[in-house]
Amino acid sequence: MNNFYDWKPEHVNAFVIIISVSIGFATYWFLALNGKIKSQFFKRYQDENGWVTYVCFQKVMGTLFMGVIPGTILISISDYTLADLGLRMGNYNESLIYIAVIGSLIFILNYFVSRNPFNLGMYPQMRIKVWNKDRILINSIAWVAYMFGYEFMYRGLLLVVCYDSFGFWPAVAINLSFYLATHIAKGLIETIGTIPYGLLLCFVTISTGSIAVAFVTHLILALSNDYFAVHHNPEMKFT
Repeated sequence: MNNFYDWKPEHVNAFVIIISVSIGFATYWFLALNGKIKSQFFKRYQDENGWVTYVCFQKVMGTLFMGVIPGTILISISDYTLADLGLRMGNYNESLIYIAVIGSLIFILNYFVSRNPFNLGMYPQMRIKVWNKDRILINSIAWVAYMFGYEFMYRGLLLVVCYDSFGFWPAVAINLSFYLATHIAKGLIETIGTIPYGLLLCFVTISTGSIAVAFVTHLILALSNDYFAVHHNPEMKFT
């Protein structure tokens, strides 16, 4: 007779990745929002440079603990390759169509949403008044790195492994649960928005066999939100 707690070997990969991304996200969250760590950046650098270095630190921690470390753990204990986990172009034509359509809609919508006072209070995360070319480049590169780790975690590791273990809809339920819960701190609008957007990205990722659409469209969302917020904020400007 089997006990309810008996180990099922076919679930080992899903077990490992759910635990590792949970610990990874929690580690990133408490490091990124640690008040003592934040204060060290502003003690060492001037106010605006403090924001630049501190936000870059946050993005690097996110890349490592959400994407790189859980991915390394999974690959070391399983037969998964990076290509299996979505790090490939997949269906090239299908991906480009999704990127063009979803990216355009996000860009247009963000122009209007980004002027919301709540949004202006949160973005851009680098609370600097003068945005020159160097700062725009640094901010953009930091977002590229972060979004790689972020989408590799959600739509690569978590979605693909759970899909292989449990099937599409259970994998989507797990993915959306994580995705929604981690956006609660960003307010009601972003939390609600995770449901249709997250569902769409789950479908597109499995359909194309790649995280390319999720990565590029989410990057468009992050960068357009940041720079439209600078544009709409009377205390900030581009030079």
